[in-house]
Amino acid sequence: MLLYISSPTFIGRTFVISCNGKDSIARLKANILHILYEMGRGSHQFRLKFKNQYLKDSATIEDYGIVDSHVINMIPLSNKSLTDHPLISSASSLQSRENEDTLQRMLFKEVNTLKRREKLCNDLQVWIWVLFVFGFITFLTEYWFTAFYKCVFALLALYVCPKYTRLSGFYLRVNERDDLRILAISFCALALFAVNLGLLAGLESNVCRYITTLPAFPCSEIVYFSFALYVFESVGFFGFFVLSTLLWANFKFQIGNFIEPVLVEIRDIKYIFAAAKSKSVKEQRSAGLDLANLAASNVDNKFALVAEGGLQVLIDLALSEDEGVRGYAIEAISELLTIKSIQNEFVEIGGVNTLMFALHSTDTHIVKESLLAICQLCQDNEDVMVHVLGENGMDDLCHVINTCKMECVRLVAGIFLDVSFSDNLRGELLKHRKYVPVFERMIRCSDHITQQLCLQTLEMIALTSPGSITSHPNFIAPLLSSISKATDLQVRTISAKLLLYFVDNTETMQEVVNCSVDIREVLVTLVTTQDNVMQCVAAKILYLLVEHDRELLNDDRIMDLVQSLRINAVDQEAWMLSDKILIMKDGG
Repeated sequence: MLLYISSPTFIGRTFVISCNGKDSIARLKANILHILYEMGRGSHQFRLKFKNQYLKDSATIEDYGIVDSHVINMIPLSNKSLTDHPLISSASSLQSRENEDTLQRMLFKEVNTLKRREKLCNDLQVWIWVLFVFGFITFLTEYWFTAFYKCVFALLALYVCPKYTRLSGFYLRVNERDDLRILAISFCALALFAVNLGLLAGLESNVCRYITTLPAFPCSEIVYFSFALYVFESVGFFGFFVLSTLLWANFKFQIGNFIEPVLVEIRDIKYIFAAAKSKSVKEQRSAGLDLANLAASNVDNKFALVAEGGLQVLIDLALSEDEGVRGYAIEAISELLTIKSIQNEFVEIGGVNTLMFALHSTDTHIVKESLLAICQLCQDNEDVMVHVLGENGMDDLCHVINTCKMECVRLVAGIFLDVSFSDNLRGELLKHRKYVPVFERMIRCSDHITQQLCLQTLEMIALTSPGSITSHPNFIAPLLSSISKATDLQVRTISAKLLLYFVDNTETMQEVVNCSVDIREVLVTLVTTQDNVMQCVAAKILYLLVEHDRELLNDDRIMDLVQSLRINAVDQEAWMLSDKILIMKDGG
C-alpha cells in the first residue's frame, strides 16, 4: 500500500512510501530517512503522528488502523537541548547523542548496501553482454553447436537480471520471486562452466600432442582459437556465478533491516530514569517516550521496568505540568497495566489517584489513555472500583462526560457498566441527583455503543433497586426519545424495558402520560415492530396505562394500537394482554 507523509518542515512536498501493513513504524521511518538522506537531511529527527496520536516505533502500521492512501504527519524534533550548553552535561544527553550517531551509521550502512546492489546489477548486465558476444563467436569454434545454448542462456539472463537504481528502485519489471530467478540462473552459469571445462578437456589432448610432436602431429588454427575462447568463456561463466550469487544475497536486504533494530532498541533503564528525574522538560519527554516504547515492546521489559521502580517514576512524570511528558507517562502506564500483577502494585502505591487527576487534562489523548488504564483496573476488581469512585472519583468521571469527546465518554460508560455488576457499589452511580444529567446525556448521545452501555448500567441498577431509577423521572423523556429515534434495536429494547418501570409505578405513571414526548408515538414504534420483546413491553405499557386511567379506553388512537397489537402479535403474552384490554373495553 501507499502512504503519504506530510511535514511542516518541507512545505509543499509530500513523501510517498510503499509499505506493508505488517511493517513496523520503525521500518516506515527508515524509508523516510532514506528519502531525507537524498535531500541532504539524513540527520533530521522526527516523530510520526496519525489522528492526533504519536506512533510507537515498536508497533506495526496496522496496529493504528492505517490503510492505503492515508496521510501521516511527520513532526520535527528540535536538535538543540538545554544540555547542549558546554557547561552542562548529563548521562542521558550523552546516551541520546550516542543513539543518534548509531542511527546515522546504520543509515549510511543501508545506503552503501543499496549502492552495492545498483553496482552489482549494472556489472551483471555488462557481464551478460560479454557472454552473449562469446556465445555468438562460438559458432566459429570446433564445437560450434554449443553456441546455441550459450546464446539462449545469455538472452535468458538478460530477461531475468533486474534493472535497479538506488534512487528509483526496480523498474521495467518487478517480481517478488526475482531473487529465486537470479539464484536459478547463477546455478545454470555454474553448470555451463562445468560443460566448458569438459570442452577444454577434449581440446587439451590435441593441443598437447601437437606441442610434444610438433610437425608429426599437425594441429589446426581453429583448435587453438577454440581452446582460447573456451578459457575466456569459463572465466566468464564463473564470474557470472559469483556476481549473481552476491546479488541474490543482497536481495535479502530490505530498507530498515539495520535501522529498525536501532529505533526499536530501548536505552538502558538507568539512563532513562536519570533523564526522567532531570529538570529539563526535553529530557523528561525523551524519557517518557523511551518508557512508553519499553512498556509496549514485550512482557519481559514490562517486568524489568517495574522491578527497577518504574511505576513510581511514571507516576511522577504523569503529574508533570508539561502535557507531552504526561502523555508519554500515561501511555506507558496504560501499557503496563495490561499485566494483572502489575495492577496490584500500581494500586498499592496510589496510582489510581494519578489517573483520576489526569482526567482533567485538556489533551484528549491523555484522557483516553487514562480511561483505558482505569478500565483495565476495574475489570473484575471491586477493590479498585472503590478507589475509582472514592472521594471525588465519580465527579472526575462525570467531568469527562461533560467536557470530552465521544470516544472518551464511551470508555466512561464502560466503567459505569463494570461498577454496576458490583452489589456494593452500583448504588453509588445514582447516589446524588447531580449525576442524573450525566446519564441523560449518554442516553441522548448519537453513539449507539455509548447508549447501550449506559442503558445496560441503568438496567442492572433497576433489577436490584427499581426505586433508584423511578425516583429520577428526568429519565422518562430521554427514554421515550431513544425508543422512537434510535436506530439500534438493542437500545430501543432496553429503553422500553426501563420505561416499563416508570409505567408500573403509580407515582410516575402520570408523568409518562404528560411527558413532552408523546407516549402514543412511542407506542406506535413498539407495536409495529416484529420483535417479540418490544411487543411484549408495548402490551404491558398499554395495559398499565389503561388500568391506571380507564378514560384511555375511549381514546381511538390507543385502541387502534391495541387492535393492531392483537392482530400482529408474535408473542403470546403480548396477545393475551391486548385481548384483556379489549375485554375491559367491552365490559365498560
